[in-house]
This record gives sequence, C-alpha cells and structure tokens, in this order.
Amino acid sequence: MDKRIHLFIDHELDPEQKQAFEKDLLENKQMREDYEKMTGMIGLAGKQYPRTSAPEGINDRIMAALEQEEQRSIMLHRFFRIAAALLIVVLTGSGIYMAEHRTSGLVSIQLSVALPDARTVQVLGSFNKWGGEPDRLKKAGNGLFTLTLKLKPGIYQYVYKVDDSRIVPDPHARLYTEDGFGQRNAVLIVHPAT
Repeated sequence: MDKRIHLFIDHELDPEQKQAFEKDLLENKQMREDYEKMTGMIGLAGKQYPRTSAPEGINDRIMAALEQEEQRSIMLHRFFRIAAALLIVVLTGSGIYMAEHRTSGLVSIQLSVALPDARTVQVLGSFNKWGGEPDRLKKAGNGLFTLTLKLKPGIYQYVYKVDDSRIVPDPHARLYTEDGFGQRNAVLIVHPAT
C-alpha cells in the first residue's frame, strides 16, 4: 500500500505532495482501491469510538495553504494548468464539469446524473451541510438532471437524494469513501483556479 495514503488521511502531506497524490489517486485504480479500503476501516473504527470536532479554524488554514500554492513559479503554474485541463477532460466524461472563476476564487462545478425513473433529485454534501440548504437538480429531459454549483477549492463528499426518500451515491464518481454508516459517498476534488 502506498504510504502516502496514510499521510493524506492524516493531513500530513504538504500542498505539493497532496496535489501529486490526488492526481495519482485519480489515475491509479489499485491506489483508489487501497484508499477506499483504508477509509472503510476508518469508518468502522468511527463506529466504535466517538467522533471529535474538527479543530477550530481548520477551514481558514486550509484555504490559506491553497492560496500559498497560487504564488508558486510560472513553471509550476503551467504544470497545474495542464493537470487541471486533464482533470476537466476526465471529469467531463464522468458527469462533472468544472470552470474557473479567477476573481472570486470559486470554481463552477456542473453535476449531471441520468435517473430516468426519478421525479426529483437533490444533492446533499459537505458543501451544503448535508442538506441544511438542499440543492435541487433541474430536469433536463430524457431522465437527465443537472445542477451548477460554485465551490471553493477542496475535497467534498456528496450523494443524491432521489424522490425525497432514496439516497444514491453518484454513479459516475471517480472516487468514493465510506460514510461510517455502511454506505458510500462520492468524493469530489475541486482544484483551485490557476
């Protein structure tokens, strides 16, 4: 098993190592399987031990680290632009489309899912407090539902809520993680604008 999986889960990779790991995770099936096994074991352990809250100010520290990445050399920016373009190509085929908003720091993410028998589809995720303010996908015809979100760079988990009753992980997601309750959440990695 790649030792970076442990370091990534424990948030011990520096920003450059984290970027490289996330890229490798997207491209390497065995690494994704190892990551899913590890997060599944963590989910099982979470059932036995109470959860703790995230440290105060963690979001600010993460965003500060992401902003520092934007100040790297021109060569590094070229690498990230190429990597971001490749990620867009990969994610476009998986039902997710990304577009950058350089002035706001937000990235437009278009989710789309084909659920021909569904009447309504909502997305619940870490970006909307798991339905605290649910985002409803619009019916686009032929059973296709779409929604555009504007998100800060980061790693998010999400699922679809179909017809206000059934929870379905995104069938087109490239990555999944165990939710700690015996189900899977889709994982969305939003890279910063370069």
